Amino acid sequence: MNQSPSFSSRSYTSPWKRVALASAASMLCLGSYSPLPAVSAPPLQISQAQGWDTAVQVARLVNANQDVTALIMQLEGFNKPATSYANAVYQLNARKNGRWVQLYTSTGARLISKAPGQFALAPEVISVSDLRNQLQRLGLSTDLSTLDLQSVVQLRYNLPGQSEQITKLERSLVYNTIAQTTTTQLVSTRTTTTQNQSQNVQVVQTANNTQSINRGNFSLYVVQQQPTLPYVIARVSLRAKRSQGYLRERFVGDYRYKIKDKGKGKKYKKAKFIRGLNPGDIVTVRLFDHRNVFIGYSQFELLSENCVVNLVLNNDSNRSIVRTVYGVDANQDDTIDRGTQVYDYFTQVTQTNSQSYTNSLVTFLTNSQGINLSSFNIPGLPAPSSNFIYPNVFQTGAFSIVSQTIRVFSSNLGPALIARPGQLVQIIDISSSNNAIYEVSQQIINYSKVGVTQGSTNNRDDDDDDDDDDDKKGRSRRNCNQGIGNGSEGCDPGNSSPRGGSNDEGGRKPGGSKK
Repeated sequence: MNQSPSFSSRSYTSPWKRVALASAASMLCLGSYSPLPAVSAPPLQISQAQGWDTAVQVARLVNANQDVTALIMQLEGFNKPATSYANAVYQLNARKNGRWVQLYTSTGARLISKAPGQFALAPEVISVSDLRNQLQRLGLSTDLSTLDLQSVVQLRYNLPGQSEQITKLERSLVYNTIAQTTTTQLVSTRTTTTQNQSQNVQVVQTANNTQSINRGNFSLYVVQQQPTLPYVIARVSLRAKRSQGYLRERFVGDYRYKIKDKGKGKKYKKAKFIRGLNPGDIVTVRLFDHRNVFIGYSQFELLSENCVVNLVLNNDSNRSIVRTVYGVDANQDDTIDRGTQVYDYFTQVTQTNSQSYTNSLVTFLTNSQGINLSSFNIPGLPAPSSNFIYPNVFQTGAFSIVSQTIRVFSSNLGPALIARPGQLVQIIDISSSNNAIYEVSQQIINYSKVGVTQGSTNNRDDDDDDDDDDDKKGRSRRNCNQGIGNGSEGCDPGNSSPRGGSNDEGGRKPGGSKK
């Protein structure tokens, strides 16, 4: 990690840049569970050709009766170069006899602003009735639930001094796993109007509201000072915040991080998680080594903006201690922003039964006694300190965990959260060869049969305590505003209660206090 710049003032610059997750998991069988179909969320495709940094959002539009009425496609740009001309064409393909055939293409091209920076195009609305009519003309089944789709956005643009360039963003989709939305606006935008007085022409400029889009998103790294493990598996789960507590813990996936063979000059790999996340939600990570030995545990609270999270493994033979370092990374350069809070603390796991990791306990430590801090010193991160800094929610109130010892694998957890890695669901390999991001709401849907915890939402081990579990109340409330204003954000998939209105409709304010 000799590429890392220096650190000062409790902020740091990481050497790790945007990387990707490989293709997602298929479901396997365990015990009495029936084999599950290999339905997985395709990674969100990001185009970074010649300075472009864009993504295509896809969702199903539902009405008040929860009937799907249309498919929505929308191109958003996190960054673009200055262009003399640029446009985009939307296309939707269906699989027929093992190949893609055109199902829909937009009428004309959508112009993109010449200026560099952020942008968001108007959403493309494709009615379900039109899709069925075209499927019938192609001789394909009109049963959309079995439909394999491919979304395509073709970008054409001219760079200064260069001829026309063309790039495509392609993404494979399974219709019945596409997130739902109640609004056509998948990308939260702000629109301003200015007057060109010399020509008396009204100019409308649209740009991303990045605070709304990125709030609660996070990048996750797993690192070791002197890599001794070939890889580590990070089991990620989510508990969504509600006014009276948290929803039940939901499985997001098992992610394999290569550690030992990173090699000199190579970048550490990260998993990027977006959508279905909000400030105040709690993410849990359980760590296993290459032999499926349980070695570590962490929890962290999601922030009002995108954040970067680093889990640092112990170099000593006792790998039961994990250091968690994270903070806001608003510009998504894998750097905790200067002048913002850095959270830095340690957890330690112990096993009460050497024959079974499911009896493991975890303690959120309050001091560095017995910890070799030097073994957790990573270039590019703040030097380990005996002054641990936890989020407030972990320190006070009903859900405080600092200095507490809790069970890691309580009996009410979803089967995927208890099973050994690779035993129930396929492990997802993190790779730097793709530019891909995982959508949490979609992952939760994929694993819904094996990934939902029953009973308690408390941090402590109260298997029979159902207090604060407003997930049950949401079972009869299907007006979940999933996707409003933020793609698939704003709603926990499945049987959840709504979080309030969208960002576009005056709902809960970003970054609002949860204490």
